[in-house]
Amino acid sequence: MRGDWLELRVPPLALTIAAATVVVVASPLHAGAMAIDPVIAYFAGSVIAFAGLALAVRGVIDFRRGRTTVDPRHPERSTRIVTDGVYRWTRNPMYLGFVLLLLGLAVALQSAFGLLVTALSASFLQRFQIAPEERVLGAQFGADYAAYRARVRRWL
Repeated sequence: MRGDWLELRVPPLALTIAAATVVVVASPLHAGAMAIDPVIAYFAGSVIAFAGLALAVRGVIDFRRGRTTVDPRHPERSTRIVTDGVYRWTRNPMYLGFVLLLLGLAVALQSAFGLLVTALSASFLQRFQIAPEERVLGAQFGADYAAYRARVRRWL
């Protein structure tokens, strides 16, 4: 398949930092594109961004408690499926947190371009990180992972 060489290669944190940098650098070019009161936009965006950051950090904490790898490039190193904590509600709290962080940044900066970058980042994560991870975890944990997938949504 085209693009397979990108699977599990770009660390999601690095992707998020790069995307956030692009949004911030490009924001003066698109300032006020959303026509929202700047104070409301900044407050709402900040709340969304901090919620995303908290969700991502909580995902890492739950993985650490579960004593499994947090290295997204090597899902085969996973020692167990973490199903407690935030993993009861989303299979990908770290990635969801990163996307919310980008969304909050775009809203705070009133950047329609930032919304596009957020959508592209989420699509990249879905195609090149989440889908390959799910294949590996499905092969590694079989019926247990299939049952978890049936119970808990990928994003929300």
